Amino acid sequence: MESIQNPPFRPFLLMEGGPLFELQRRVGLIKGDPPRIRLRALLAAIVTFVPLLILAALQGRAFAHVEVPFVRDFSTYSRFLFAIPLLVLAENILGPRIAVVACHFVESGLIREKDYGRYGDFIERGLRARDSRLAEVILLILAYVFAYVGLRSTAIRSSTWYITRGDGHNTLTWAGIWLLFVSVPFFQFLVYRWLWRLFLWFQFLNRVRGLDLRLYPTHPDEAGGLGFVGETQRFFGIILFSLSFGTAGVLANEIVYDKVPLQHFYAAVAAYIIIAILILISPLALFAGLLLRNKRKGLEDYGSLATAYTGAFHRKWIEHVEPEDEPLLGTGDIQSLADLGNSYKFVEEMKPLPIQLPTLLHLIVAGLLPFTPLLLAVMPLKQLLGLVLKVLM
Repeated sequence: MESIQNPPFRPFLLMEGGPLFELQRRVGLIKGDPPRIRLRALLAAIVTFVPLLILAALQGRAFAHVEVPFVRDFSTYSRFLFAIPLLVLAENILGPRIAVVACHFVESGLIREKDYGRYGDFIERGLRARDSRLAEVILLILAYVFAYVGLRSTAIRSSTWYITRGDGHNTLTWAGIWLLFVSVPFFQFLVYRWLWRLFLWFQFLNRVRGLDLRLYPTHPDEAGGLGFVGETQRFFGIILFSLSFGTAGVLANEIVYDKVPLQHFYAAVAAYIIIAILILISPLALFAGLLLRNKRKGLEDYGSLATAYTGAFHRKWIEHVEPEDEPLLGTGDIQSLADLGNSYKFVEEMKPLPIQLPTLLHLIVAGLLPFTPLLLAVMPLKQLLGLVLKVLM
């Protein structure tokens, strides 16, 4: 292997940049290590939730007087007290992890020294895109557009704490104005910002794929040495968990207040989980062609090696063509034959995607778990526990 002297690449910290990050740094919200992540998550929840409660209470809509008062709106809790803080906390989970993975490409020897210059350029291009003001302005505009569209098409058809529905016209309450211009756009902006970061990660891996990577078909991770990339995607489960939490609250409103049967959402939830997981593992699909070619080449190379070795083994120990001055007992030939067979099996078991089944299961559970409380909305707890026991017995 070539001698490896790691060049001074900048850490590929996708979360530590951009206009929003710089604004938080200037006002003192980002200091230390970790950069006050818990405080930022708490403040995000306070800014999006507490003013809604206060404004709804001032107009007498927090606890009663409307069909859906503030304290009985499940979506406010799921989005602003759970999903938003999780989306903020995820920065401290995914950010360092992605930086470690980017560094490991070099430390593991996958990147050849002749490609160090190009690899460093990939990192710089990714960080420049991360810091793009235009990108975050576009995301903010999209957040406001979809917040407005979402409010107009909200499922609850009666007057609520944030809107008064009349004959042919709807009027926003004070809390509704804050919801439309602050809370919902902020939530959606965080979601779109994470999708943008995922795209930048996708783009970075796509560029790395074009390099002359040093892959080994006998690597025990069954991915030529790229298994650590697939393991990283597991950490995106916290984003999927957050989105599912926010979605579950909206569905709960439809089930409880609009009397929509839970069964009507089965297909939609299944489609949502499938699409979300496909998006999260799409960066890994970039390496499919490379891994398949590496596998085919490995089968050819190790097949030729196995043919040569087993032929020599057969001539020596079965046909006794070689001189018989070496005893069979204690010889290393048999162990070498077994080792060669194991190496060939590693090549045969090489996967087209650098991802393990536990990672996929982790993502599925992260996406589905927030929806399980919806069962309590249509099924008593005693009946639900009885059903679980029947499944387990």
